[in-house]
Amino acid sequence: MNGLKHMQGLPERPAGPGDYYEVTTEFAVWYVSAETAARIGTALERRWRPRWIKLVDLSGSRAWVRADRIESVSESTERQRTRDRQFQHLRRKEVRAERRWDDE
Repeated sequence: MNGLKHMQGLPERPAGPGDYYEVTTEFAVWYVSAETAARIGTALERRWRPRWIKLVDLSGSRAWVRADRIESVSESTERQRTRDRQFQHLRRKEVRAERRWDDE
């Protein structure tokens, strides 16, 4: 199929971002590799945490984040995101089916 799209001059669908981890703070979210997430997790589990965590996100941006401001480090795989989109689609479909015509 990609060969046909290429021959017809249609743009190919870009590859997704793949698997990554999200480092969440109160005001920002950084998308990082598994290695960076593991390093951050190790630093946060230490008895004497460092005050600052240095990280490089997937786009190459460098950031220093206060360790006590990190709210979560969570995995986000392509499969998880696909299943979440399917779940949200089915949930919205169910809500729409339950609406009555006179609801405002």
